[in-house]
Amino acid sequence: MTTATLTTVDRVRLTLGDEEITLSPMLGIELRLIIESAPDGLTRDMLTPPSSPELKVAVDLIPTDRGTVAQCESWAARVGAQLGTKAGPRDALKEFSLEAALSGEGLPYSRVSVPHLTITPGPAPFLDEDEPLPGIRIFTAKARTSSDGSKYRLHRA
Repeated sequence: MTTATLTTVDRVRLTLGDEEITLSPMLGIELRLIIESAPDGLTRDMLTPPSSPELKVAVDLIPTDRGTVAQCESWAARVGAQLGTKAGPRDALKEFSLEAALSGEGLPYSRVSVPHLTITPGPAPFLDEDEPLPGIRIFTAKARTSSDGSKYRLHRA
């Protein structure tokens, strides 16, 4: 059984080499952090143990009014370009890390960190109105396994 807790993303810090990018909510714009596992899609026989599921991480900008949509699209495009979302098939994919500050009533964790992410190239940012809460995707990335065997860490409040 899974219990959902309303969580606010207070800040997202991305570290790409020596460069640091900080995203914070502002008037008319909120942040959405998505961390989800996805099956690798490979079929195996009964004797082969399954691999750990792929972990995908995404960050969206959520415009709270129509007046901030263009600002969100521009911001998402700038940050995405820094991370390499426009990479071509022959380009080396950049690795970066993510740390997000979280808050919410009864939330047992105050931060989540993903130390090794590789960007997934994608389309130009646009307002995806098919989502229950329409947002503009900055990036989607695949989490890599750390030396301790984990893909992400939750830090207690």
